[in-house]
Amino acid sequence: MIQSFSYQYFQLNPYIMQNSGTGHIRKKLPIYLGLLLFLTRVLWPISANESSELGEDLAQIVRPRRQHIETTALGKWVKRLDRRHYELSKQGILVESLDGQKVLAELNPDLPLNPASVMKVATSLVALEKLGPKHRFVTQIYGDVPLESSQRSLASNFYLLSDGNPVFTRSDVRRCARALVRQGIRRFEGDLIVIGPFSLKARYSPKYTARVFRRILRRVGIRIKGKTYLRLKSDFQEQSKVKFLTHHSDPLGEILWRLNAFSTNDVADRLGRSLGGAGEIQEFLIREYDLNRGDIYVEKPSGLEYNRITARAVIQVLRALHHQLKNNQMKMRDILPVAGIDRGTLRLRFRSPSYRGGLVGKTGTNSSKDGGVSSLAGLAITQRYGPVLYAILNSQGDVQTYRRWQDQFLKNLIKESGGVNQPLDLNPIRIKKAYSLSPWILVSWHYQRNNQDFKRWSLGRKANLNQIGS
Repeated sequence: MIQSFSYQYFQLNPYIMQNSGTGHIRKKLPIYLGLLLFLTRVLWPISANESSELGEDLAQIVRPRRQHIETTALGKWVKRLDRRHYELSKQGILVESLDGQKVLAELNPDLPLNPASVMKVATSLVALEKLGPKHRFVTQIYGDVPLESSQRSLASNFYLLSDGNPVFTRSDVRRCARALVRQGIRRFEGDLIVIGPFSLKARYSPKYTARVFRRILRRVGIRIKGKTYLRLKSDFQEQSKVKFLTHHSDPLGEILWRLNAFSTNDVADRLGRSLGGAGEIQEFLIREYDLNRGDIYVEKPSGLEYNRITARAVIQVLRALHHQLKNNQMKMRDILPVAGIDRGTLRLRFRSPSYRGGLVGKTGTNSSKDGGVSSLAGLAITQRYGPVLYAILNSQGDVQTYRRWQDQFLKNLIKESGGVNQPLDLNPIRIKKAYSLSPWILVSWHYQRNNQDFKRWSLGRKANLNQIGS
């Protein structure tokens, strides 16, 4: 090896081979020999003893012990692409065991492609890391003076303090407004001052949101005399104000499951804004999870527009998500829908008894970008290899065709891997919803996320007015 390498080296360096005299070569020879020895050391395989001296973790980085498993599923899938004349250079696939030691299938794993809504998985990971699954977003209403008994008009500004609740809706505005009415408030003589990020659905303008808030307040009998102003949270002196109401969102874990199950773009983008925006999400993933800068580009946290990510980076995100959830005593099914069972975008896929309940995943679809984009990524439970992570990124083709082929590819691969080990543990996740019928009556119900049927209805008087939605 040394002789071959030295021959090539001198061949590629005509400066040395020039007819400049043996003395010149003799003077330069120690330099070149030293360089040759250095490069030989770098390129030469590390021995077993040296590997043990480095430590197991470092040895795996220097010399990964990834085993490639021969499967026919990928070959069948590629043949389908060829028959339809779809470009292989526009597709990316990577399937790995959860521990990263076994590769079951790969095709262009390092090619950045449009993931569409699979980008929501990355947004979910950043949210969990920064906020935690039990985090609740808070919206608060303050005034300058306390409310006296029988007082209906306040010589006060109306302060709306928000931390960017991504699921705050018009229904929540109405509930807050009716709670103020029940306190006897009818008029604020001052201004409406919005503090912090505050938005409804896809409208990110706090000015627009404030107009909607004013309109709903007026409908229930509360008027704000003055104008609308926007202020920074740092300018708000909370200790000098009077709190009238606090609204809590559902826990972040529940929000993320609904976000991924139903792929709600406006919620994902609003959540991204509360995390610092698309650029911060991208930099956080690069910084905290060792993604290469060329492996990911986040334009929209929802996955709309021209986002880019490699199949390998998707697998890295999924693996990090699994460990993050595990640290919080949660599972992947708590964030991603179960195919063939849960409501949402995967309800009608993998419904056959052999695969139903055997995998969780996130879909991605965008028919208007990159010639048609369809993606699928998540985790499946196999008998032979245990949990495996998969990422399928398709572009430049028919979305419906890609979906059918994604399903067939995963079914073939799972079948080759011994089939589904066992359906995922589907302990029902109970979700509570409550809505107002009138200022005095509250209707609520409980249902299981994997069942469309409402389980329990209740009707009663409202209570705990200052903790709405908690």
